[in-house]
Amino acid sequence: MLESLEPPRNLVYTCKVDLLKDELSEDDYKILMEAINDRQKWGAKTLNKALAERGLSLADTTITRHRNKQCACYRH
Repeated sequence: MLESLEPPRNLVYTCKVDLLKDELSEDDYKILMEAINDRQKWGAKTLNKALAERGLSLADTTITRHRNKQCACYRH
């Protein structure tokens, strides 16, 4: 009965990129990660704008921190 008992995720220490994994389909999340990882094709502000046009909020600073591995995703 209690096999899956876990404390709630502390959202203060969670990267927005990781949170989007719960909001997007698996295919959309894969596309997002490919875009985040493609610095040549997608500048952070350009990607921020393209995502906003599709109703997705992801700040360019968040994209940059994630790209530079300075976000909560890499603090283990």
